Amino acid sequence: MRNSECGIRNEGREAEVPESRIPHSAFAIPNSKGFTLIELAVVIVVLGIMITLVIPAFGELTGANLKRSARHLTGTVRFLRDEAEAKKTVYRLWFDIRNGQYWAEVLQQTSEETAEFKRLASAISTEGSLSGETTFKDVKVAGHPDDPFILFTPDGWVEKAFIHLRDGQGKDHTLIVHPLTGGTELREGEVEEK
Repeated sequence: MRNSECGIRNEGREAEVPESRIPHSAFAIPNSKGFTLIELAVVIVVLGIMITLVIPAFGELTGANLKRSARHLTGTVRFLRDEAEAKKTVYRLWFDIRNGQYWAEVLQQTSEETAEFKRLASAISTEGSLSGETTFKDVKVAGHPDDPFILFTPDGWVEKAFIHLRDGQGKDHTLIVHPLTGGTELREGEVEEK
């Protein structure tokens, strides 16, 4: 085989070899090694930890946790209003201010003369907690200002309530529950009844 057939020319120049015939190791930096599997695993774990810490903080900055909490509370209020009217039963939504939790209770007869509220067990979520760093400041209802609950009656009436929330940045917001429709409205600041 002649040199011209191999793609090598010897006309006073160095031999030229087509790139397709040069082994890949020829492009490697001398004395360099690739990443080991352990090094890659460590980087992935560190990135995972950083993402876990950053995503909740991002939710607080954008107000997503406050909005998620308000949406879930709104859904619970509407569900209880509809259930009270459909089943002709009294319900209430009880708030645990300190722990940021809430749950539904139903009025049940315990004897002919007495009835008491018991925690509602339902396939639909009738209890929840606030998202992220969102907290309850308080819940104000005119009929019982010291007891944090909203009453739902069989005729579809809901107690007007002011649920004061504080987001992760320390800003106050008010979720207003309207009595006739059970609809809600989220406003900035601490709104009080007029």
